[in-house]
Amino acid sequence: MKHKTGIILMIIGGAMMILSSTVGSIGIYEFLRDYISTEVNPDLKPLLDNVINVISFIADWGGGAIIFGAFLIMVNQYRLGKWIIGIGLAFGSLALIIWLITNGIDIFEIELDAQVEVYLTNLKGFFTYGASLQFIGVTVAIIGRWFIKKPKKEKKAKESKADGKETESGTQESSENKFCPDCGASISAIANFCNECGSTFDDR
Repeated sequence: MKHKTGIILMIIGGAMMILSSTVGSIGIYEFLRDYISTEVNPDLKPLLDNVINVISFIADWGGGAIIFGAFLIMVNQYRLGKWIIGIGLAFGSLALIIWLITNGIDIFEIELDAQVEVYLTNLKGFFTYGASLQFIGVTVAIIGRWFIKKPKKEKKAKESKADGKETESGTQESSENKFCPDCGASISAIANFCNECGSTFDDR
């Protein structure tokens, strides 16, 4: 099975995300919708609203999106699978990064500017944080996605095509023309008779 390691890791990570209820309740969607409604050109608002709805719908699957994406990759729907996994992991990854930053600041007692601290607190409030299993699942799924490499089929096909052209080109250059043994006229390399004198020489 192609991408075996990556698929297994994503299924495990997705299952952990499901067990830790890593789905929905992400305040960043509301923030984005509010931003679109106040700061974006009204003509673009319906399109962007639809994009946010699609992204939030897939992200709300949580671990289910990761497992479904892994299944798509398993049946060779590579691009769609990685796209769904990417959306499923996007906000989970961001939540993990923010969680690591805020906890690191607390552990090492780093002094921050008051405005930066308010910003981080507000940013952290965009996400729903569950058990540590949530972040373990996200991390495992991210590693699994990293193992999914771009299929080499297209690359090999292009290389084969290029080699074929090169061989064909070389053949044409080396045997493009020949000369009639009777009159010396230049003729096609695959001709069986001379267009100038009419001599045939397929048996010569």
